[in-house]
Amino acid sequence: GALYAQFDQPTAKIDNRSEGILLKREIVGSRTPLRVGDRITVRITIEAKRSLDFVEVSDRKAACMEPAEQLSGYRNGAYRAPKDNATNYYFDRLVKGQKVVVETDYYIDRPGRYETGTCTAACAYAPEYRATAKSMTIDVKEQ
Repeated sequence: GALYAQFDQPTAKIDNRSEGILLKREIVGSRTPLRVGDRITVRITIEAKRSLDFVEVSDRKAACMEPAEQLSGYRNGAYRAPKDNATNYYFDRLVKGQKVVVETDYYIDRPGRYETGTCTAACAYAPEYRATAKSMTIDVKEQ
């Protein structure tokens, strides 16, 4: 058996966490400050501490980010499904010690200050193996 607790917490207060999966999310190739119309790349690195089947990764995006490619499909060994508030990735299998990197390009479409939300990775059939990457704050200026 298992016991799970669930509660609400502000997104900005959630820290990195790792239970059997290592997860790192970063924005690469962007200038500072970001401006409307910029193209950015979100890179997610996943490493399993043991072999896992059916791993789901959900990368919650900021409201100012629109995917450059909006069609679902297989890319870089994962099925990618962009949604309104997140981009989801599905892996059939992650082998112990294997590092997997997925990248998604986004366009910045409006100015303001935004919170990205967390990025989570979890084994669908063994949810005790999961990881969370904390949210990031994005400041976007007018062009």
